Amino acid sequence: MKKGKSVFYTLAFRLTMLYAILFAVLSFVVFSVVYITLASDLRLRMDVSLTDEIKEFEALYKTKGVAGLKDEFRREAKSQGVNRVFFRLLSPRLGVIASSDTRSWGKTGLRQSILGSLKDNNELFMTIPHENHHYKVRIVCKRTHDNNILQIGHTLRDNVEIMESYREIFGTAMLTTLIFSILIGWFVARHGMKGVERVRETALRIGRGNLDYRVPLGGEGTEINNLASAFNNMLERIQTLIKEMREVTDNIAHDLRSPVTRIRGMAETTLLASQDINEFREMASIVVEESDRLVSMINTILEISKANSGLNDSPKERADIKKVVEDAYELFLALAEDKGIGIKLQLPEDSLYVLCNVSDIQRVVANLMDNAIKFTPEGGQVSISVGTDSDNAVIRITDSGIGIPKEDLPHIFERFYRGEKSRTTPGTGLGLSLAKAIINAYKGEITVESTPGKGSTFTVLIPI
Repeated sequence: MKKGKSVFYTLAFRLTMLYAILFAVLSFVVFSVVYITLASDLRLRMDVSLTDEIKEFEALYKTKGVAGLKDEFRREAKSQGVNRVFFRLLSPRLGVIASSDTRSWGKTGLRQSILGSLKDNNELFMTIPHENHHYKVRIVCKRTHDNNILQIGHTLRDNVEIMESYREIFGTAMLTTLIFSILIGWFVARHGMKGVERVRETALRIGRGNLDYRVPLGGEGTEINNLASAFNNMLERIQTLIKEMREVTDNIAHDLRSPVTRIRGMAETTLLASQDINEFREMASIVVEESDRLVSMINTILEISKANSGLNDSPKERADIKKVVEDAYELFLALAEDKGIGIKLQLPEDSLYVLCNVSDIQRVVANLMDNAIKFTPEGGQVSISVGTDSDNAVIRITDSGIGIPKEDLPHIFERFYRGEKSRTTPGTGLGLSLAKAIINAYKGEITVESTPGKGSTFTVLIPI
């Protein structure tokens, strides 16, 4: 029972009913227009026929007089049917001078009060009901040369029968067509909704844990295929996020284990080895340091996840990239000099603006410059430049450091990834991951080129 009722609430059923209603309304409009046009055309044809007849009788009256007119009245009435048509010649006072057989017609249908509108050389048409006939009568009157009145009356029986036949034929055709249109509309609607049904089935399968299933594309139309493609893209994104979440979880479990183990080991060693207050203070200092490292790592992971998810709602402003890079250069200049590294800055003459959160871009530049200085030996060189490339602002940071091995290049932007040469240097392996996540959030791009032993070049593109 519930299943039967649910059909009436489906979109296919509603589309079918809407199609049927629309078809019925349009059919009624077409029927009305054709009906009115046909009725008008039939009346016009009768008026033309009556006009031609009354002119012929007028010409005959001029040549043969009343006697010739009487004979022609009788012949025409007999030919067309005395119950269908009548002919009369009336005096100005509406007396009958000559007529066909009018026993079934009674009065003339012309009153003295309307004679004023009957002018010379003009026909006067009237449609009146008649007490002796089921159908109305179309009458035409015209004055003759001697001021008498010619009158012809014709029943509208033929016209009415034609209109009745039209109504019956159109009604039958409309009903038949409506039934077929409902069936066809239902078929078309069901066919069109197959794509939506496939999306529903896919969603149910995914709900049961089958994340690898995708909505197959069909032939229902571009809109349905676009819906299926968008749904599949969403599934790809969800699956990627779940995969990344698992990787992050594994990486966190692995990378948090070391500082937690160190904290526990230090605490245990201190508790078992000595009761000296200085050793407890040293242990507390190490615990604080490792805890700060853990908090920093967790915050960085959260920032990466926020940037990758597109949920970064930090306020954006029109920022000068030239100024951001110049500030970073001044910040790292002292660090580079302490390490004996030369640092070179190349900036354009004009300001270069992008829409961003300034702190985001500052973190990207800071991470790249910190890495460049960290992996460049004493006496090396680091250069920073700002320019434009088509519609992008370009930040390029080049160093003459140890470089990145070819096998490590595809992985350096992955979370917690650290190459063999970088394992002995301090860090969490999250800096480049954060930089890439931020730049991707701005629809930009970050790339790297490197030659082991000669150095690396990181290029950042940010849409202007």
